[in-house]
Amino acid sequence: MKKGSKLVSLLLVLALTLGICASASAETITLKIAHNYDFVTIPNAVIEAAERLNERYAAEGKDIKIEFETDYQRISWTEYTQNLIFAYKNGDCPDIFSVSDVPTMAAVGMLLDISELNTDAFVDGAFNAYTVDGVTYAMPFDLPVRVIYYNKQVLVNYGWTLEEAEALPAKVAAGEFTWEDFVQLCADVKNAGACTWGLAHRPGAGNDFLDVLQTLGGRYYDENGKLVFDEAGVLRFFQFIYDAANTLEITPHDLSQQGWPAINTMAGDGSCFAYYGPIYSSTYVAAAVEKDPETFAKDVAFMMFPASQYNDKPFVVAAPQGMAINANTKYPEICKDLLAELANNSYDLLANHASTIFTLSSVKAANELEAITTNPIVANTTYMADYAVTVPSIDGLSTYTSELHNNIVQLELGQITPEEATANMKVQLELNLDEDEISFE
Repeated sequence: MKKGSKLVSLLLVLALTLGICASASAETITLKIAHNYDFVTIPNAVIEAAERLNERYAAEGKDIKIEFETDYQRISWTEYTQNLIFAYKNGDCPDIFSVSDVPTMAAVGMLLDISELNTDAFVDGAFNAYTVDGVTYAMPFDLPVRVIYYNKQVLVNYGWTLEEAEALPAKVAAGEFTWEDFVQLCADVKNAGACTWGLAHRPGAGNDFLDVLQTLGGRYYDENGKLVFDEAGVLRFFQFIYDAANTLEITPHDLSQQGWPAINTMAGDGSCFAYYGPIYSSTYVAAAVEKDPETFAKDVAFMMFPASQYNDKPFVVAAPQGMAINANTKYPEICKDLLAELANNSYDLLANHASTIFTLSSVKAANELEAITTNPIVANTTYMADYAVTVPSIDGLSTYTSELHNNIVQLELGQITPEEATANMKVQLELNLDEDEISFE
């Protein structure tokens, strides 16, 4: 019995020693993760999720430890995308990276198919922008909705009560306050001297303008996700842009030349009543006027794009930010495990990301967490997820928005008419896009 006991003890010691050695010799896998511009909470969520995945792997007896090499940049998204494509072709592409132009990346073949990821946890339509020809190529990490900012204090100065000012988003959601009412209000508060300008927008090309186009009944893509030039809708949009600057005079003639610092200040200090853009721009708007989130929320609120005589329901457009996996990564299953971990178990990290940058989350359960429900900027906007329209991947959209803005600049300066702008844009799109990229209506 004594000899047997000693033998058992020796075997136990040996087993424990071997187990410790095996654990100590776990394979370390280094993944390279890339991100562009601000909001590093996106890649950081992946890195934090990896720590939890490491614990799960250890509990499951998998001798794997995930570490990261980071590559965070601050360059134009066009340059960032081209750099990734070049790196992919040269075999040096990161394993996981933030995405912008998914159709182009998918056409190159550099994106891993992640269609097996369970999408039930996500807000409906959140994957639209990351799906090409029925294949899902990236995961949305948030649900940034583009809205109309308005200054409550301007309305109080105009003669509204604070309660009336704060009730405006609900009236928009109920269809009781229309786009036409909004434009008139922009003119009224400006003409009454409650503010200097009625309505501002981004200084350069971007998708924000498409929300106004849609409000005015225009469409820029069809049911198949193909780019469309809706001539009547574009003309209405250009007429509004022209009138806002030259007839109603609610928008500065030279707004596109003023730059982001001036526009953010204008939207934050009440010198302009309203501004349209993503809620996460609150980060920059509040910083421009040196307001903390609580103070900013006391002055500025958000409403959806209202119904109009051309569009019968209010809406917001969501433009998720997300990440994709290199099609040639050495560790495809581990990379997919990381995305699944965030979607199904560690969505609190996505809630923290959303709360930090002032946006909603792409995961439904995350929007119910305290990080979002107590956030002074977004707490009152969670209902907008039910109204959100997520746009599919559209080839040629950057060309469309670039030409749109070229004409916006000239229209606001009074250099061309809406009819001339519409004709100019049509010609340029015909010259720069193929028939399989755009249709004309």
